[in-house]
This record gives sequence, C-alpha cells and structure tokens, in this order.
Amino acid sequence: MAAAGLVCLLFLMSGALGEEQLVCTSCPGEMTNVTELGRRCAATPGARIVSRCCVTGADTITGLDLHNCSLSRLDPTIHLTAALTAIDLSQNPLQDLQNETFQGLTGLEYIALPPNISCPGGDGAWTRVNISADVRICQGQRDACNSTEDVVLCPENSLCTSAGPGYTQCLCAPGFSGYKCLREGSFPTFLFFGILTSVTLTLSILLWCTQRKKVKSL
Repeated sequence: MAAAGLVCLLFLMSGALGEEQLVCTSCPGEMTNVTELGRRCAATPGARIVSRCCVTGADTITGLDLHNCSLSRLDPTIHLTAALTAIDLSQNPLQDLQNETFQGLTGLEYIALPPNISCPGGDGAWTRVNISADVRICQGQRDACNSTEDVVLCPENSLCTSAGPGYTQCLCAPGFSGYKCLREGSFPTFLFFGILTSVTLTLSILLWCTQRKKVKSL
C-alpha cells in the first residue's frame, strides 16, 4: 500500500466500530503492554487494545501506536479526534510535522517522534521533552494561555483557552456574545427564530395568494 494511502487509513477516525478496526489494523503489528502506549492503555479503566489502537467505550480511540509504519509525512488534511491522549510516531522516516495536524487536541499528553522532529507547537509547548538517539518524547501539554514567551491578548469580555499544542483561542466570557464579544447578554434564540418563522410564514402566504390570483385570471 502506498504511504499516502496508508496515512489516510491510519488517521480516519470514524464513528463505526468496524471502520475503526480497519484503522487500527492498517499498519502491520500490534500494540503490546510492554510499550508506553500499551501500559497507558492497560492503566485506563475500561480501555482495551485493538491492534494498533487503545480504544475506550464502543468506538473512541485514545491511543495510536504508529511507530515503524514507514510514514514519510502526515497528510495536512487528516483529522484526529479530541479524545486522543497519546500517539507514537517514532521509527518513521518523517521529514517534518505540520502543527495544524494537532490543533484542537487539548487532551494530547504524550507523543513519541523521531529525534529530528520537534514537538507539536515547539518543545516549549510541553512540560517535559526527552531526546535520545532514536526518539524524542514530548509529555505534559502546557496551557499556551499561560505561556511567558508569547502573551495572548484576547478582546475585552473574552477569555483565552487552550486549543492544542501551541494553539489558543479566545472565547466570549459568560454573558457576552457576537463580534469581539461586544454584545452583552445571551443570544436571543427564541426571538430570532420567532421573527424568522413569522417572516417566512408571511412571505409564503403572500406568494400563495399571488399565485392563486394568477391561476384564476387564466
């Protein structure tokens, strides 16, 4: 199987258990409990190993063991689920790693990489980075909102929240909404949809009456 096709299969996180099992078996070999991901999986209540994956519940992948899968790059369009907490990409001929791939993965706490690849978001985005001859291990994702290197300035009435390794987003504080969180109070959902329904109904009646007059005139 071509490397690009393998990457797509490995990272398509689907909702059906059958397709999930296809993802977990796309790369030869199995996750074992002697690896770091295997030990993490074994220590997670209700989790089980499905080939290369650690799965909780019916279909949630929390760990991916993709070491030694001959991956030269990761497709920038791949989507990883927010439930992912650990991933092993070591022993792969990766040339680079797109940070966008890990945007939104606020639960990611462990990633093993080839030693030449920096941690997602930079080594400073992690509390511990260990580098040896054959692996770089990034552990403990830092909250980028509390970074002393780049001060995050959010608009007034908004709060900074982490959005993955090295990423942040500004969310409106409770009681504020709209552009730059300038609108005070919650969005008037019932009023909005009430007006929308009334306008739609009125236009429909006018259109029906107009068409009826045209039919009678004929």
